[in-house]
Amino acid sequence: MKRKIRIIAAGMLSVLFFAGCASKNNEMMMDYAMPSEPQEMETSTSFERYDASYGLTADVEAVKRSEDAAEQYGGRKVILTYELSIETDAFDSLISALKERLNAAGGYLQSSYIDGKKPEVYGDRGRTATLSLRVPAEKAEAFFADAKAMGTVQSEHAYTDDVTAAYFDSETRLSVLKTQLERLKRILVETDNLADVLALETEIARVTTEIESLTSELRRYDALIDYTTISITVSETVYREGPVAEKTVGERIGEGFSDSLHGVGAFFVDVFVWFVSDLPVLVVLALIGTAIFFCIRAVCKRSRARKKANKDKDDEKTYEEKKE
Repeated sequence: MKRKIRIIAAGMLSVLFFAGCASKNNEMMMDYAMPSEPQEMETSTSFERYDASYGLTADVEAVKRSEDAAEQYGGRKVILTYELSIETDAFDSLISALKERLNAAGGYLQSSYIDGKKPEVYGDRGRTATLSLRVPAEKAEAFFADAKAMGTVQSEHAYTDDVTAAYFDSETRLSVLKTQLERLKRILVETDNLADVLALETEIARVTTEIESLTSELRRYDALIDYTTISITVSETVYREGPVAEKTVGERIGEGFSDSLHGVGAFFVDVFVWFVSDLPVLVVLALIGTAIFFCIRAVCKRSRARKKANKDKDDEKTYEEKKE
């Protein structure tokens, strides 16, 4: 009887032992595969703030800029872009005024390209400047209005891109991945199985890469949301005043005729320079052309002689046939 009791007790202990092991393994697998809710972070420094909604830390000034920009659209993440084309007869002054206004608004020049030259005589088309400016979103509308008042507006365009869904989706994914990364690191410290270590390191590398990618994407969104892009094209008007206004029609015709003669003379000079500089090549080409000409001429001459000889034979044969 006692022996049966011992056997039953041993069996129960074995069942409890294996059940406990299985429970521990399941818990480790759940920690590995499914991250739990983010844990409360430590108190942040004066330079960082914890976002309880998504578990992110961010620079205080950057967060404030994002909040200011979001207030314009009821908390939505919107990228605003302006395009403006203006014309002016005070090109240099307008460009300087734009740069001063940009500095005052706290923006910066992303790119600048100026084509053409400053007009000096009647008919000169002048210069064209293409500027790409980045202005804080909350000041972009006022800056755009000031820019339009600096010249004659040729065209203007404003459009928005609502990236709210994509932005918050990326934030949520980033939070989940960060929590998962912390759990993977804790499991890596606890395990001593080589196969598990290799699998965990591979998963940690993958999660880290995704975190970096999402972080870069969010930074790009923040840059586009916080700073509005304003593309401005400035065209200089045709030169209508100055020394040209004092010239008579005869003077202008004389200058035009002189310019034409100068162009013709320059053309012939260029032709002469080309001829002299390429003379050796031209001589070689002439010799080759002459040789080819005489060869073709000799072939043609022999061909005509052969045809004439054949014709004479045919005529003689026909004559003999008729004679018979």
